[in-house]
Amino acid sequence: MLTFKESFNEVIEAKLKLPKGEKVVKQLTKLGKKKNVNAVISQQQGGRKAFGLYIDGQKLDSYIDQASAEKAVKEFIKLMGV
Repeated sequence: MLTFKESFNEVIEAKLKLPKGEKVVKQLTKLGKKKNVNAVISQQQGGRKAFGLYIDGQKLDSYIDQASAEKAVKEFIKLMGV
C-alpha cells in the first residue's frame, strides 16, 4: 500500500507528465505576488543524479543539487516579477 506522499507524488507526476525515470522531489505552490506560480523539482534516476526544475509545467533547467534548484526558483520569480 502506498503512503499519502507516494500517492500524491504519483498524481503530480501524472499531471505534469515528467519524462520516464524522473520522480518528484519537492513541489512548491503559490509562488509569486499573485500566488499563481507552481514549481516542481524532480530528480533523475539512474547513473547521473541531476535535478530538473519545472515552472508551470515547462522545464526550466537541470541542476547538480536540490539546493541549487530551489535557489533558481527564487531567482526566477524575482527576475520575472511575478
